[in-house]
Amino acid sequence: MSTTPLRVLVAADVSERHLEQIRAVSPRVQVSQTVDRARVAQLAQDVEVIVGWIVPREAVQRAERLRWIHSTAAGVDQLLHPEVLARDIIVTTSTGIHAGPITEHVLAVMLAFARRLPVAIRNQMARRWDRASVIGEELRGKTVGILGLGSIGRELAARCRIFGMRVIGTKRTPGTLPEVDQVLPPDGLDEVLAGSDFVVIILPLTEQTRGLIGARELALMKPGAYLINVARGAIVQEDALIAALRAGRLRGAALDVFEREPLPQDSPLYEMEQVILTPHISGAAPDYYDRAVPLFCENLRRFLEGAPLLNLVDKQRGY
Repeated sequence: MSTTPLRVLVAADVSERHLEQIRAVSPRVQVSQTVDRARVAQLAQDVEVIVGWIVPREAVQRAERLRWIHSTAAGVDQLLHPEVLARDIIVTTSTGIHAGPITEHVLAVMLAFARRLPVAIRNQMARRWDRASVIGEELRGKTVGILGLGSIGRELAARCRIFGMRVIGTKRTPGTLPEVDQVLPPDGLDEVLAGSDFVVIILPLTEQTRGLIGARELALMKPGAYLINVARGAIVQEDALIAALRAGRLRGAALDVFEREPLPQDSPLYEMEQVILTPHISGAAPDYYDRAVPLFCENLRRFLEGAPLLNLVDKQRGY
């Protein structure tokens, strides 16, 4: 059994107890931690493993011994640098820990729109009593279209069925799913857009999905439909979305991700009453690292033993 040290750089704001969990995997594991970008690049030159959400390109360029990057997020578009693609660097993700919070976030904004809670809150702040403006609808009987029926999409589908909703969606490899009424391939996008009262984006950002939802696609949506994006901002062409909202083509949008983050202060989206904005937190929770770190530790054990890793990314596909 090898006793050679394995140097792990944690580029995430975890607590000391989480670092101790990582060290406890094996006496071989030597851990350093920082979230400072320059410091990450400096420390990377001596490590074999980096775990974090955003790994700067300059860190990968300096990390000549790097063998594995583990993302504490589900998506990896932010760390698939040319050097990662060209070199024999394994990439894994924290897929599997986000389904609960993201599903509840999507249901929260769907219910908020259906029950007209944004209007009720504005009326409250203005001390206005206006029953007619806040009489809402039910989710029961509505159709939700889920773009991306992976683990998160399927969890959302199951919850939506409990509310009596019809569920349709797209999946790269379509097949029968018990939670979904109709599963379509990616080229069934137009059909999903045209048939949904709520369109929810849960796709990875790849060359195929970048800018996927533009003016043409927004025009295909039902008049009065809602768009919800909890994936990546660059999947939606933001100017086209703003134009569709201004024209009243869409009834509203709930956006957790944006083309530029933080969202610039001069963005028209801030002032649109039919828009719910959140700062990229749909998958977050106070105990996030209590779930992310054990998953990494399990993969670290496998890495040390030469066993297959969980949530291995196909770097060419981008997820």
